[in-house]
Amino acid sequence: MMSRLVCMMVIVSALCLGGRAPAQSAIDLLSGFDARRIEGCYPVSDSKVAGEMARLLFRLRKADEDALASRSVGSLTDAAIGARLTTGDSVEVEGTIAAVRQYNVPETLTEFLELETFQELVLELPDSEDSIAVFAPSLVGKVSEGDRVKANAIVIDASSAEQVFAAGRVAWFPAMAETVGWKLLARQGVDLSRIAEAASRNRRSLEAADGDAFYSMLAAAKNLNTEPFDPNVSLAPLTIEPVKLLKSPQDYHGQWIRMNASTVRITRISVSDPARRAQLGQDHYYQVVASGDLGKTIIQLARGEDDPGEPIRMSGTYPVSLVAAELPDFLSAERNDPKAVVTMLSHPVAIEGFFYRLWSYKNEFMTREGGGKQVGPLIVVSQWHSMAPPANDDGGVRVIGYALAIGIALAILATIWWTRRNAKEDAEVRKRASQTTTIDL
Repeated sequence: MMSRLVCMMVIVSALCLGGRAPAQSAIDLLSGFDARRIEGCYPVSDSKVAGEMARLLFRLRKADEDALASRSVGSLTDAAIGARLTTGDSVEVEGTIAAVRQYNVPETLTEFLELETFQELVLELPDSEDSIAVFAPSLVGKVSEGDRVKANAIVIDASSAEQVFAAGRVAWFPAMAETVGWKLLARQGVDLSRIAEAASRNRRSLEAADGDAFYSMLAAAKNLNTEPFDPNVSLAPLTIEPVKLLKSPQDYHGQWIRMNASTVRITRISVSDPARRAQLGQDHYYQVVASGDLGKTIIQLARGEDDPGEPIRMSGTYPVSLVAAELPDFLSAERNDPKAVVTMLSHPVAIEGFFYRLWSYKNEFMTREGGGKQVGPLIVVSQWHSMAPPANDDGGVRVIGYALAIGIALAILATIWWTRRNAKEDAEVRKRASQTTTIDL
């Protein structure tokens, strides 16, 4: 009898809520907030309210994204869902930016909340004349009208004509990306806010915060569509040397680049997380340690914190990390055991891919030298090209050898003549040519 009564009460409650289960509210994920306090975060009319909005965004940013998504009532594009929203409900919002307003977080809160500003994004909804307002931490990048964004948000005010929401983060898909690389990634559905945020983690190890950006870029590179956006404009990657990525990485995040290198070691990395496997379409990817040419640049790497010794210096070549969902046929063919986890393999290559960021990792060289972690570029590869000479082209090799021998002989004679003619001037030229650039990492 008692169980029957309980069942009837549950049914009546569901009917009173219009068939909507109360578990869809996300308020319990936001420590310290209830419906009344959430409603008090809007409108942002003074610094006190701005502080409350900043606190709410901080709680949303710290909330578990999967838990927040699981509470979602659905998409706001469904008019029936929009009509029954209440404060604290979780809902999927998506639209095109019509306006951006920026607010400052009170100085007394910036350090604690790790937030200096936040934004109000006025969004035009797809296939509708309605608009909404979404408050969120400021996007990293040049956000402009016409860009598309989406988010798992909570309701602040559902009663006004322009419904108001708050989100811990929003996915950003710019209409006019700054670089070819960003255009290609956006076309593959990559959230560019994740790529922009990676700049703040330069020279650090890969972290949980890198997961979404790293795997989405890896999947995009695997299935990259390089058809021109404009038939009159070719999509050529930016040819670059490792030194530029080491010197100013912030200028190249997400850029589509071409680089020459030589492979050293190939490691098959297993992917255990089911969601990442589904995202990548497989249970592994490859990490390739390669060496890139430094030219005349010397890299200085600091030793451990407790070691006051001179920095470790590297010249000539520098380690570059390449990751890819798949290996090209010419590398796969040279692996003695295709099932091996680690393969030592030297092969000159030219790669095309996306620069992710500088990352740090432990390696044998730095350990042997008594240093900290190695710092180097991490590039997600979309295309591989072998730069090795054809194995069966003996005649061509002989011709090239003869030409090189003749060239070297002529160069020696010319050098002797030039040295005798003007020894002083030649010495000055050699001195200028030997000058190097030093970069501290």
